[in-house]
Amino acid sequence: MKEVKQNKLKEEKILNFLKNDEDIGWELSIFEEIGSTNDYLLENSKKNKISICLTESQTKGRGRNSKEWQSPKYENIYMSISFSTSQDLKFFSSFSLVTALSVYKALKKHKFDTKIKWPNDIYINSKKVGGILIETISKDKNNIVVVGIGLNVFMKSNSKIDREWTSLILENESMFIDRNKIISDIVNELVVDKKTFEEKGFAVFSNKFNELNILKNKKVSLSNFDCEEGTALDINLDGTLNVKVGERIKKISSGEVSLYLTN
Repeated sequence: MKEVKQNKLKEEKILNFLKNDEDIGWELSIFEEIGSTNDYLLENSKKNKISICLTESQTKGRGRNSKEWQSPKYENIYMSISFSTSQDLKFFSSFSLVTALSVYKALKKHKFDTKIKWPNDIYINSKKVGGILIETISKDKNNIVVVGIGLNVFMKSNSKIDREWTSLILENESMFIDRNKIISDIVNELVVDKKTFEEKGFAVFSNKFNELNILKNKKVSLSNFDCEEGTALDINLDGTLNVKVGERIKKISSGEVSLYLTN
């Protein structure tokens, strides 16, 4: 594919696009193939640095609930960003929502109008284009947050995906898409949002997330043992989702259930 050859991941190009901040130490690793970018940073993150892991292909890519993430070579963005924090790791339970907003802002710079499906999916025109996986680890008295982001860029077909999906190239085949620039824009937005989140929590992001959340006021099915159905409402200030089930309002955390749109 011509577009892919024009966009091979380039360390120098990515670092050039990243914002120059004396307080930030970048650690960038790029692979031709790796098991999982998240796994790599869970093992290799550096204290007091923002580590970025990119790969052209993953053999063990995964999404939430250990679902396999399709990772064909050269076609998409497979990236993870990690950082150390003095905050309790439970504080980052809503950080996937913040990351989704960072991706939204980055893609808006490239003229893509995205929406978000709570808690961690990126959508364009009602089809999934990307996903987010947050993992944390505490080692050597150091709390580490790893942010995994998968984004469909050049992929035009994949029979292994069992839901409606799209890619950036399918949404605009005439546009020149530079993966290196998109990656840098996502990281730049995430670094700013991370700082705000650590200082003020999720509350300052909640209004924008509610505006973009495609589940709001939609009928949903909760994939718990009762398979209850209800109506998704607003996101709370702690990042949980209110769902009206009958006359009750249930407060759902991203770690408890998955939500599926019903008719």
